[in-house]
Amino acid sequence: MVDLFDEVEEELRNERYKALLRQWGPWVGGAAAAIVLGTGSYQFVSWSGGRVANAASDRYQDAAELFDEGDMTEADARFASLAEDGPSGYAALALMRRGDIALENGDRSEAAQFYAQAAERSPEPLTADIARYQAALAQFDELSYDDLVLRLEPLAAGAAPMGLMARELMAAAALRDERWEEAEQRYDALALSLDLPPGLSQRITEAIAYIDQRSAAPPVAAITVEGAATEDVVTEEAATEDAVTGEDGR
Repeated sequence: MVDLFDEVEEELRNERYKALLRQWGPWVGGAAAAIVLGTGSYQFVSWSGGRVANAASDRYQDAAELFDEGDMTEADARFASLAEDGPSGYAALALMRRGDIALENGDRSEAAQFYAQAAERSPEPLTADIARYQAALAQFDELSYDDLVLRLEPLAAGAAPMGLMARELMAAAALRDERWEEAEQRYDALALSLDLPPGLSQRITEAIAYIDQRSAAPPVAAITVEGAATEDVVTEEAATEDAVTGEDGR
């Protein structure tokens, strides 16, 4: 009966883990990335100023309006055209919007490809870093912890908010893969960061609490094996006792 309760408790822990990822996981970082993307786009437009053809700016704005209105098919066609023959800065932004559309359509692999292309095309470092982050985020469910670390470590040293977002995504990947030691180290390091946004601070607290609970719980497999071993000993003793009784009876 004890084993049954332990198994139920383990299932509850697994459900809490899944709920944690759904509520505070890396996709919340996607919303933050969208905000940063808006900032990066604004910075690029301001930086490029009169050096970028007015026609390219108009084309981008027209496609963006279609995107906002929900006409993804036409917006994607216009972004594709701009990415093909537009100036490098606007081409990069257009590729990122194509990545957003691919995500809307549920194609994360294609989205990651667009974001990666945007990172290569962008002349503006912040936009390139955001594109690399978005590419890793799009493939979060497909990439291993080690692969994500390889992609995100170069971004983790950056200034906030990109550095914080990259470090949180790596911590979330460690948590997802049940690499408890790495997850604890990464979340503890995040907790020491200055000027944490309230949302990130709460996610860190939730994650550390879950890791502490998980570390304190004895593995179900160990409990089951121990119970099985005890049962085997009892069975052996009973068999020996029966054999001795049988001999005495003769």
